Amino acid sequence: MAGFHDRRRHLMGQMIADRRQFLSGSGALAATLSLKFGIQTASAQDDPGQAYGAWEDLMREKWTWDKVVHGSRGINCTGHCAFNIYVKDSIVWREEQQGEYGRSGEGTPDYGPRGCQKGNRAAKYMYGKQRVLYPMKRVGERGAGQWERISWGRAANEIADKFIDNAVEHGPDSITLAMGTALILKRASFGSLFRFANQTGIVVPETFAGVGDLPVGAYQTTGYALPGDNMAAVFKSKVCLVWVCNPAATRIPDAHFFWEARYNGTEVVTITPDFNASAMHSSKWLNPKPGSDAALALAMVQVIMNDGAIEWDYVREQTDLPFLVRTDNHRFLRKADIDGQPGGDTSFYYWDENKDTLTPVPATGRGAPAWMGPPPDNGNSLELGALKPALQGNWTVDTVNGPVEVTTVYELTRQHVEGYTPERVQQITGIHPDVIREVARTFATAKPGMIFAGYRANKWVHGDQLVRAWLLMCALTGNTGRAGGGIQTTQLANGDGLMKFAFNGLGPRLNVAAISLWDYVYNDGEKMNREVYGDQVADHIAKYHTEALDKRWIPDFSKTPWKMAIMAGHNPGNWRATGKNGWRKEVFEKLDSIVSMTPHMSATAMYADYVLPVADHYEREDFTMEGRTPYVQVISEAVKPLGESMDDLSIFIRLSRAISERAKARGIAPVKGVAFGQPVEWDYTKFHEMYTTLVQDDGTTKTIERTRDAVDYIVANSFGISQVKNYENLQSKGMIRSDDSDDVQFGKNSNYNYYILEKVREKKPYDTMTGRQQFYIDHEWFLQEGEALPTYKAPVSIKGYELRMVMGHARHGIHSMFREDPLLLSLQRGQPDVYVNPDDAASRGVEDGDMIRVFNSFGSFIVQAHVSSALQPKTLFMYHGWDPMLFEGRENFSSVIPTAGLIKPTSIAGGYGQIHHAVPDKVPNQTYHDFTVEFEKVIAA
Repeated sequence: MAGFHDRRRHLMGQMIADRRQFLSGSGALAATLSLKFGIQTASAQDDPGQAYGAWEDLMREKWTWDKVVHGSRGINCTGHCAFNIYVKDSIVWREEQQGEYGRSGEGTPDYGPRGCQKGNRAAKYMYGKQRVLYPMKRVGERGAGQWERISWGRAANEIADKFIDNAVEHGPDSITLAMGTALILKRASFGSLFRFANQTGIVVPETFAGVGDLPVGAYQTTGYALPGDNMAAVFKSKVCLVWVCNPAATRIPDAHFFWEARYNGTEVVTITPDFNASAMHSSKWLNPKPGSDAALALAMVQVIMNDGAIEWDYVREQTDLPFLVRTDNHRFLRKADIDGQPGGDTSFYYWDENKDTLTPVPATGRGAPAWMGPPPDNGNSLELGALKPALQGNWTVDTVNGPVEVTTVYELTRQHVEGYTPERVQQITGIHPDVIREVARTFATAKPGMIFAGYRANKWVHGDQLVRAWLLMCALTGNTGRAGGGIQTTQLANGDGLMKFAFNGLGPRLNVAAISLWDYVYNDGEKMNREVYGDQVADHIAKYHTEALDKRWIPDFSKTPWKMAIMAGHNPGNWRATGKNGWRKEVFEKLDSIVSMTPHMSATAMYADYVLPVADHYEREDFTMEGRTPYVQVISEAVKPLGESMDDLSIFIRLSRAISERAKARGIAPVKGVAFGQPVEWDYTKFHEMYTTLVQDDGTTKTIERTRDAVDYIVANSFGISQVKNYENLQSKGMIRSDDSDDVQFGKNSNYNYYILEKVREKKPYDTMTGRQQFYIDHEWFLQEGEALPTYKAPVSIKGYELRMVMGHARHGIHSMFREDPLLLSLQRGQPDVYVNPDDAASRGVEDGDMIRVFNSFGSFIVQAHVSSALQPKTLFMYHGWDPMLFEGRENFSSVIPTAGLIKPTSIAGGYGQIHHAVPDKVPNQTYHDFTVEFEKVIAA
C-alpha cells in the first residue's frame, strides 16, 4: 500500500506542477482522466522499477482524497442541497449529496435524495474557462473584450475615486449596487452588500419584483406576498394543481414529492401551455392558451360557487366575502357612512343573519399593516362568536345621506363569475367545459387542495389577477392555511439577523429601489411603450405614473442622474427586458462607470469598466437557508480561491478601505442627503472603520475580519435557528434543522414566516384594509380599471405579430449560470434553441434544427428551431438564461421583449391599507411575457 501512495504522490506532483495549466485543460471529466492516464503511463515508462499503470490504480485514485468538507451553493436555486466536497491536492475533485435529511411530519417522505446535475457539476464549472481570476480594467471600447490585468490596490483606488466623484457631485443615489443570483441567497454576503449600501447611501435595485417573481396578487389579497410551506406539504395534498410551473425540470431535488404524492393517491394536475416534463408524470394535463389562466381559474370559481362546494364558516371568518358594499358607488359600507364621524373609513359592516340587523365587523378599524396603524377596533380576533354574517342578499340601510342599498362581496363575486362559465371560458382558453368542471370539482372536494404556483404567473402584466383568482379558489374551499393546501410559491427566511448586521452601527438608512420604476425612468419606458405598443397604452400608463408621483405614492427617480453601477453577482445584461435596443443601450453606452463583481465572465462583465473576481461556492465561507427544506446549510471554503478572487465581504472591505483612504487624501467633507425623510450625512473618511466594526449588545465592539465573523453575528441574532449556534458548529455538521419545523408547515418559533397560519389558527386580523383575505378592493384606481374583483384581462400584444413567445426556467442552468458548461450543453443541443409548433414551422418552411430569426418591431435574435408537438399553434417557448454572448451579434431573447415600460397602474396605487409602495414586497413587477413575435428561416449567405 505504501508503494501505491508513493506512486500517487509522484503522479500528482507532476499533475499540479503548474496548477493553472492543469486547470485550463480540465474543463471536462474526460479530459481530466485522459490527462491522468497519460502522465501515469509516461512515468511508468521513465521508471522501469515502477509497475505499469493499470486500470486498478485509476480506480483507486478516483476514491482517494485529502479531506471531505460539507458545503452547498448559495445561488438563486431554492434547493440548496447539502453536499460533501472531496478535495485532493487543493483541488475539488468531486462532490456528492450529503444524504442525511429527515422528514416533516408523520407519514411524509424525507427530503432526500437531493441534488441535481448542476450541483454535481459545480466543481468542474468552478474550474471552467469562464472563471474570472484577476482584477481587470477595460482598455478598449465597452464590450470589445480588451482588458488590462491590474492589482487589487489599483482597482480599489480607481473605483473609490469614481465613487467619491459621483457621490459628491450628484449624490450617493446616483450610484447603484445591484445584487444578483450569484449573491442573493448567501446570507452573510447578502448582508454585507446591504451593510455597504446602508453606510454609503447608494441605491440597491431589488431583484425579486425586478425579475418578475413577486406575487403582487398575494399581497393585494392577504397583505403578505409569499404564502407557502415546505416541500413536504405537497405530499399532504389530495389534489395538487401544478400551475404555470415545471418542477420536474426546475425543482429537481423536490420533484419526488409530487410523484410520491401521486403514488399515494393525490390527483396531480399540470396546467401549462406546453407539454413539459411535469405534465408527462401527472394525472392530467390542461393546456390553456398562454396568458389565459386567470379566465380558467375564474371558471373554476364559477363552478365551485354554482355547486355550493364551499367552506362556509371559513369564508365568513377569514374573508371579506360577507362585507357589505353599497350598490350606488360600489364602495364598502363604512362607519363614516353611518355616523358621519371622522376616522370611520376603515370600519365595516356585516348583515347578521341571526339578528337580521346591521352589525359592525369585529377586528377592523386599523386599515393598514400592524406596524403602520393603531390596534383594530372591536377586538383583535376574527372569532365571530354568535355572529352569522349573511353571504347573499340585498338590504337597505340608513346613512347620513339617506337610504342606501347594500349587498355582499360574496353576491357581487357570484354575479361577476357568471361571466366566466366554462362554456364562455372555453373560447378564451381552449379548454373543454367538461374538463374545467371536472378539475374544479376535484379541487373543491378532495381536501386538502393545493395550487403549486411557479413564479412564471407573475411575469404577465395582469398576473396579479391570476394570483387573486387562485386565492379565491383556495378561500372558497377553505384551503389557505391548511396543511397540504393553499397556494405554494415559496417561503423566505426571516431577515432579522441579516438586517441587524446590515444596520449595525448606523441604523436603517437602506435605499432600495423597485427595478420596474427605476427602468421606467432611466430606460424611458413611456417612449418605448409609445413606439412599440402605441399611444393608447403609453398614455394610459403615463397618466397613472404621473398621478402616483404627484400623490407621492411612489418615489421619483428622475431628480438624480444615474452615473455609476456596481453589479455584485448580477448579470442584467442577460435578462433585463428590452435587451440590446433598450436597457443595454441606455446603461452600457451612457453610464460613467460600471463595475462587475463576478466569478464568471458574462455579457454584463464584458461591458464593464472594471471586473473584480469573486470566489466561487467552494472557495468561501457563508450559509444559506431556504424554505423548500427546513434546514440551515453551510457554505464552506473547501479550497482557497482561484487566482486573486475573494469573497464578497472581502471585496467590500477592500473597497471601504480605499474609499476612506481616498476621501481622507482628498479632504472630502461629509456628504449630505436624506434617508426615510430625515436629513443625514455620510462621512466617507470613516466608512472603513464603521463598516468593519460591529457594536455588540453590551456596547463592546468587534472587528469584522472575515465572512465567518458576519455569519456568527447573523446566526446569533436570528430567531428560529438556535441549534446552529455558530459557523464552526454548522460547518462540522453541514446542515442543521430549523426550530419548530417538524411539520409540513413552519411553526411560530421557526425562522420562517408564520403570517398566514397566525391568521387561520389564531384568528388574528390580516394586514389588509378589511383585516381579512380581501377579494374586493374598492380603491378608486381598482374600480376605474375594472379590477375591484379578480378578473381576466387579455395579455398585451404587439400589433402585426401574432405568435406568443413564453419562457421558463431551464433544467440545465440556474439562470445564466452553467448555461455554457460543456457537459450540460452536450445534454441539450449545444446551443440556444426555441421550441416551435410543427404547423407554424411548416408554414414558414422551417425544419427542426434550422436557424431562425425571431423578431418583432422592437428587435430580433437568431436561434436554432426546436420543432416540437409539445407546443400549441401560434406559440413559441424558450428556456431562459442563455447569455447574449452565446448568440450571433450578442442579441438574445431579451432583444424582442420590450416590456420594461408596462407598469400596471394598480400596482403603483397607494393610500389604501395594503395597497401602498413598500420595497421589496409591495412594488410593481417588471413583466416579460406581454409581447408577440414572428419568425423566419435564416438563409445562409
